Amino acid sequence: MNKFKKILLVTASTLAITTSAMAAEKKPEAAPVVSDLKVKISGYSDVEAAFRNQSKLQGDEKKVSHNRKNFAMFSTSAFAATVSNKVEDLEYGAKMVLVPTTKRKASPSYNGSHIFVESNFGKFQAGSPIVSSATMAIDAGEITAASLTGWSRYTEFNTTHLKQTSSLEPSFATSADFFLDDKLATNDKTKNYSNEPARSVVYYTPKFDVASGTKVQAGISYTPDSSNTGVGNPSAISSGPETKTVDATTGRRFEIDSSVKDAVSGGLALEHNIADGIDVKVAFTGECGKAAGSAKEYAVTADTTPTATHKLSSLKAYNVGAVLNIGNYSYAGSVGSLGKSLTTPEFHKTGRKTNYYTAAAAYNQGPFSASVGMFKSDQYKNTVNSVSLATSYQLAPGFKPYVAVSGFQVKGRPEFEPEFDKKKTRGTVALIGAKLSL
Repeated sequence: MNKFKKILLVTASTLAITTSAMAAEKKPEAAPVVSDLKVKISGYSDVEAAFRNQSKLQGDEKKVSHNRKNFAMFSTSAFAATVSNKVEDLEYGAKMVLVPTTKRKASPSYNGSHIFVESNFGKFQAGSPIVSSATMAIDAGEITAASLTGWSRYTEFNTTHLKQTSSLEPSFATSADFFLDDKLATNDKTKNYSNEPARSVVYYTPKFDVASGTKVQAGISYTPDSSNTGVGNPSAISSGPETKTVDATTGRRFEIDSSVKDAVSGGLALEHNIADGIDVKVAFTGECGKAAGSAKEYAVTADTTPTATHKLSSLKAYNVGAVLNIGNYSYAGSVGSLGKSLTTPEFHKTGRKTNYYTAAAAYNQGPFSASVGMFKSDQYKNTVNSVSLATSYQLAPGFKPYVAVSGFQVKGRPEFEPEFDKKKTRGTVALIGAKLSL
């Protein structure tokens, strides 16, 4: 045993001496750290104060915030980092969106964590919740000095006057949004930090020169399941069913699951330079998908088994928009339709179609901008009409205060109550705010 210990000791000593000698003879050089990694940080914050005057309000309906009549404040923000690398003509990377403590900015450029690969053959995105029909769509809000439909955030649509004797509030279309980018976003009350749409794969072609001064680009997206928004387990319906109580006394209700599967969306955009200082851009966008959910009807509050299950129409929507720039002046407009998407005649009794229209004219001179815009919609025979005047001034790079005044009128009734007369409310919303973009 002692002999074995001596052998181990001699061996260890020999190895130690040999290693030290080799280390003394040659030391490894420190390898230089070389990286072409690019990191781009983008941020956005918008803070505004709103003053509202609306007709036909009763009691607490006159309050814009919980304790204040006719006045409220609101803010949106976003923060994202895009990390990428480039090898020859191939660029790849990831966009990572951080969750703010305020309402997340809805703009596609500030949303949608995903990975991407970009080359001369176009750009491919995996896991993006922002589909091509959303990023390529054009409406009049493209050119206005402030939000074209920001007034709707402070407007009461569930008033006693509009609901009449029903437990339901009427539905109104107040923006030119499609389903996949807005209406089918996360609706999980336990996940209030997220309001993103479903995971999708997206492809954009390069901008092709098809003629002198003319470029064309196309985009296409595939969304396997709109309920798979990336929040919680993949098996969870994180877009959430919507409960519509038609009789508060008995508890009669509809639970509508508007999720879709195998949805395809896309767009085609054409840019043309007519002359020096005159250019036009036109975009055709749309989306379609098969309804995966249904409208389940329950007779009383205690019911857990539906008395009837109603089929929903498939998703079919489109938008056509254009922007014309002539020197300091810009003109924009759009026409869009959601058709009968994800509706059922058993619940949507007053009508099932949704159409909307936008138009605007703007003037830009240096840091100063002014605009007038119009929004009009008809959803289930319930109408919205609004006109907005806005102005903004860029005080510093990325910092822009603005003022907007909007007059609106909405007229309608709960879509489950065709025997009701349509009721009307109108008002004015004034916004004073500031945007900071980095």
